[in-house]
Amino acid sequence: MQLLKEFGDLPPLYWQVSNHERYRGDLYGFASLPDPRPVMAVWAEALGATVTQSQFPYTNDEVYAQFAVETLWRDVRVRIVMSCPAAVLASETAVAA
Repeated sequence: MQLLKEFGDLPPLYWQVSNHERYRGDLYGFASLPDPRPVMAVWAEALGATVTQSQFPYTNDEVYAQFAVETLWRDVRVRIVMSCPAAVLASETAVAA
């Protein structure tokens, strides 16, 4: 709970604690935030970590981009995972260019 108290001003995530001593944060609500990169960047900076990116097939026609932050915060392993359709990132890159 200390993590939530110290970083209470950061974008809210859905948190769960596993029996493997891992604290995991997820972001839900794709319709309200189609690109999770800004939220991931804020949390990564706060935790002193870096964001990794990968892709995975979601359906036969759709590929998703997944972003993850994995770090040890004090004595707790923290993992934050967010994903979105890779097409969202491609369309935003095209708009920015």
